[in-house]
Amino acid sequence: EVVNIIENEELASQIESNFLKFHHENGGLTFGVLKLSSSKILWYCQFDISKFFINEDYTPDCIKQFMQDHFGDWNPLISSIIEGSSYENAHIWRVYELEELNPFYHENVVFIGDSAHPLIPFTSQGVTSALKDSFTLTQLLLEGNDIQETFKKYEEERKPEIEIHIKNGRALLNQFLLPLSEQPKNTLPISYK
Repeated sequence: EVVNIIENEELASQIESNFLKFHHENGGLTFGVLKLSSSKILWYCQFDISKFFINEDYTPDCIKQFMQDHFGDWNPLISSIIEGSSYENAHIWRVYELEELNPFYHENVVFIGDSAHPLIPFTSQGVTSALKDSFTLTQLLLEGNDIQETFKKYEEERKPEIEIHIKNGRALLNQFLLPLSEQPKNTLPISYK
């Protein structure tokens, strides 16, 4: 996944809704746009590394070339975003997931968010889950119970929802890899419980 931000008021004005996502008809390649303000756009692309190769030196020129090669002729808005972006601060995220969840705590150390349960980007639940973890843990700590019991209760409360997002994430990943003609209709491309 490549993630970047462009600041361009003219391009941002062309985005009526806050979020747009484009899928390649053969699957395994998407481009998403999130309007952050009247002049700032966050954009990302997700790609199947078995179909779309990106040079692993991840230089700004390499990333820009990858984007031009695979998205340059998709849509005038996408082309303009790609051409107008600086790639100095673009991020490459390697998508991975744990086969099974690790414990959310060990002795006097507790984990929240991705450190407890990395979620693949297809779930669109990473930040939300980290915030829910923080809120849940805070509420439990305020009860003033034994720390080990508090951590255990935190894990018991959060783990079932995280397991749902992991399951949904795998389904969304499999859907992403399919050609558009084989993807289920009328589904939201996010995980929800």
